[in-house]
Amino acid sequence: MRLAFCYITPFHPNKGGIGRATDALTREFQHRGHEVFYLIYPSGMTIRHEYDYPAPLEYLPSEELLSEANITSYFNFLKKNRIDIVINQSGNFDDSRLWLKCKEIGIPVVSVLHTYPSNAYKYIWQLIVEPLRDTTLKEQAKRVARMILYPRIKHKSLTSVRKEFERMVPETDLICALSSNSFRELDALCPGYSSKYRFIPNPNPYPRQPLRQKKKQILFVALFGNVKREDWMARIWAKIAADYPDWKLIMVGYGPEGRLKRLNKILKGVSNVELVGFAESKPYQEESAIVCLTSVSEGWPMVLIEGMQCGCVPIAYNSFASASDIIQPGFNGELIDPFDEQKYVDLLRHLIEDDEYRQQLAANAEESVRKFEITNVADRWEDLFDELIKRKKHVE
Repeated sequence: MRLAFCYITPFHPNKGGIGRATDALTREFQHRGHEVFYLIYPSGMTIRHEYDYPAPLEYLPSEELLSEANITSYFNFLKKNRIDIVINQSGNFDDSRLWLKCKEIGIPVVSVLHTYPSNAYKYIWQLIVEPLRDTTLKEQAKRVARMILYPRIKHKSLTSVRKEFERMVPETDLICALSSNSFRELDALCPGYSSKYRFIPNPNPYPRQPLRQKKKQILFVALFGNVKREDWMARIWAKIAADYPDWKLIMVGYGPEGRLKRLNKILKGVSNVELVGFAESKPYQEESAIVCLTSVSEGWPMVLIEGMQCGCVPIAYNSFASASDIIQPGFNGELIDPFDEQKYVDLLRHLIEDDEYRQQLAANAEESVRKFEITNVADRWEDLFDELIKRKKHVE
């Protein structure tokens, strides 16, 4: 099979879990005899990473999405590389309009949803109304304005998402979500297409290995911002840190200067915390006992999967569709109703204090993520490829 992976920006394995997952999946496809090609639409958000990608990578010539130059280059790319299937990695985004044009020349396409439809509107209050960059009068005035406009902002966001899916869903052959829990959202936005829905999780890129001795250490890994809410994690730890002086919170990540200042303000006087900035997360995952997530929304949080593979107990808000695919509360981790901070504090205390319970959850976590190993996920993708090719032959 000859596969075209189409993106708006190339991934980088060292700059995020999704990059490591994509890299591992590509290599597994190649190992199985498939040929993989990457095509990038160079929008304003595109980052041209310096990285030795496992598959040939090309950029379209124009930042104007549907320019004649882009469409011509796209079709030439598909014909030159004799592509069998296009994997539209921008199922949630506007550049899908370009990638779906492959159907005009008879090439089937699967559109991948890396986030969930509701992520754009369900928690707008936590994303744009509740947060403050700082405590200045100007910032507080902006917050008041957002509070007044909140109903309009939420309605506009929902309308925009619905319009995007009403345009994309009918034109794609299959839609691949990260969790079956998102199918209900898709039906609500664009009913009548449930026969197209499939779900395949992102693979765990880490190989099995003996677990290391754990430190009394809690790990938080994120790109700091209103989605990941590192300030919530800092606030949770600040409430209990003094009660557990032999435990330490490690925060791996970076973000705007304003967010770092806010973190330092929340954590003022807390000694058992370390902000390490941008760093490779695996060494910390291997030695930490607990991995925390305080995100408003997620697609498929690799920080949980990778941490569980390393024997970390995950704890997160149940605020995204795949949360319950990954964590079974009381068995391999803890889930909290969004956004019950006191419950988060209580469960984190329990994990810290009850060694036997924590170690049992850790063992179950490491075992349960084996279903996300690269070979299992690649098998599911191959079933999807076979389905698309059979459909194409039937039509012909």
